[in-house]
Amino acid sequence: MNKIIIDYRTREKRYAVIENEKVLKLNIAQPEQDSMVGRIYLGKVEKVENGIGAAFVDIGEGKNGYLSRDQIPAYIHNESNNKEMMALTKFIRQGEKLLVQVKKDESDTKGPLLTGVLEFSGKKAVYMPHGKYIAVSKKAPEETRDRLRGFGNEQKKDGEGFIFRTEAFESTEEELMQELNKLRTRYQHIQQEAEKSPAPSLIHAPALFLGEITNEMDRLGTGAVICDDASFLKDIKDSQPDGEWEYTLYTDKKNIMVSYDIEKEYERALKQIIWLDSGAYLIVEETEALTVFDVNTGKFTGKSQLGDTIIKTNLEAADEIARQIILRDYSGIILIDFIDMKSENDRKKVIKSLENILRRDPKYFRIVGFTSLGILQVTRKKTKKSIPEYILADCPVCKGTGKIKSPETVAFELERLLWERPFGEHESVLIEATEEVMDVFKGENAKHLKRIETILNVRIFFSRLEGHPNHHFNLKQFGTIREIKKMV
Repeated sequence: MNKIIIDYRTREKRYAVIENEKVLKLNIAQPEQDSMVGRIYLGKVEKVENGIGAAFVDIGEGKNGYLSRDQIPAYIHNESNNKEMMALTKFIRQGEKLLVQVKKDESDTKGPLLTGVLEFSGKKAVYMPHGKYIAVSKKAPEETRDRLRGFGNEQKKDGEGFIFRTEAFESTEEELMQELNKLRTRYQHIQQEAEKSPAPSLIHAPALFLGEITNEMDRLGTGAVICDDASFLKDIKDSQPDGEWEYTLYTDKKNIMVSYDIEKEYERALKQIIWLDSGAYLIVEETEALTVFDVNTGKFTGKSQLGDTIIKTNLEAADEIARQIILRDYSGIILIDFIDMKSENDRKKVIKSLENILRRDPKYFRIVGFTSLGILQVTRKKTKKSIPEYILADCPVCKGTGKIKSPETVAFELERLLWERPFGEHESVLIEATEEVMDVFKGENAKHLKRIETILNVRIFFSRLEGHPNHHFNLKQFGTIREIKKMV
């Protein structure tokens, strides 16, 4: 049975997707680090660069966003055959206000990637007010594809565009029209909100965490959702009135990820060496530019010929690499250094094995092929940080050449640990922690500290842990408030 396990009661929200008794995907949403992808802003054009064919747009948060020529509605709707030769200022001007949507989060060096082709997603279709094209899921049979394209062209007006999802295959025209009209109404509300808002300003922020879970449910079709928060479980139920899902509220004090044996998968997702069942192993290294997997035979020699050993190892590695790409959410450029294969047929088998698992995740990927050095090149759409990027930070001792858990990650681990304690026995606790961990845990103006004290009915005292090279904490002492105050 498919399962989605949701850890929602603490500030750091997490979920895991289990298919065929294996964890396929992990997800983390940290406060203050929410992805901007999908947000719609009323932006103000700060600069138009004819040379690179792009405009830089102030959206009121962080760096100016990057808006390329082919994502500007005025350019898309222009019917001129030589519009590529025209100056970009013909289509967009400095100081102009326009609605934009974030396609990719900003990085340390670049602003967010923007589009003026807004997308409004439903269960069966995606509506694009300025899309100008009709697309149908590649999984559709030719007859279904032709039918949906014909329907889309009949309904399209004023430069609109639609993308029909797999859920549209069995839908009636009436059901599709109903959804498209709802999405059109949503766009109208966005326009109305923008008309009364100053530029730059945020117009719409989707509920990304809930949206990601419901997208997984749509993809899987059926299964069980287990969540530790009653209110959020109700939100999920309400968003899936027609789904064939079982819903369970988890009420144990032990963290849900520990109970379902998933916590160790988060820890495994940080390891550079991944052992395979055969005794072979993978080495993975993530940099800002790319991610590299290196396949090694290790203890696996087998009893067969060398060629058989190589292809068996590479096929096993391909399955695990695909699983790790989805699990850790690696994206951008991915290079895989398989054990050298002479046979073209063996290379095709390895690519097929990789593809079969990567297709189980909706995120777009492309297998470019093997280089002359035998390295397989893969690209995968980047929308947010990988799991290791969320959890880890540069090591202050080795000046960034190594990684340690970030203060945010350690503070959230502390919070989960406190939730598991039976505080009926003690009215207070003393926690020894490094300064950064204390600051994150307390939150702005100690708001989060007060919230946790109220929920858990316990007074929390901190003492500073000095001289520790990593972000760290210790539960120092439990007792009465009077006893703990004497120790501070």
